[in-house]
Amino acid sequence: MVRSILLIDDDADEIEILNEAVEMAGSNSTCDWAEGAEMAYGILRVARPDLILLDYNMPGPNGLACLEEIKKKKEICHIPVIMYSTCIDYGLQQEAMNRGAFCCLQKPTSVFDLVKELQNLFTQV
Repeated sequence: MVRSILLIDDDADEIEILNEAVEMAGSNSTCDWAEGAEMAYGILRVARPDLILLDYNMPGPNGLACLEEIKKKKEICHIPVIMYSTCIDYGLQQEAMNRGAFCCLQKPTSVFDLVKELQNLFTQV
């Protein structure tokens, strides 16, 4: 199954890592990147990804604020949003889930760990 993934993250290196992990996961998925919430809102006006990976720590609107905006919009509120960040503590996880996140994923330390996480996610969404 081909999936369209939108990564919302201010770090350009993350899209390279995600693309590599998706390829290694054996998925026919495509990955697009929005450098922050404002760019994501523009993309989401015209594109409908199957999955959104959303970083919490971004300049401007942070991940929780971005998640809240996504979930307010009738056209895109059904898209699973995965909060994706270097450090996700229990409080952030609960807040993200309360605002409509599908789940939370701490950025793995290796691309191989990310491949495993993605394979698991692809069976759920």
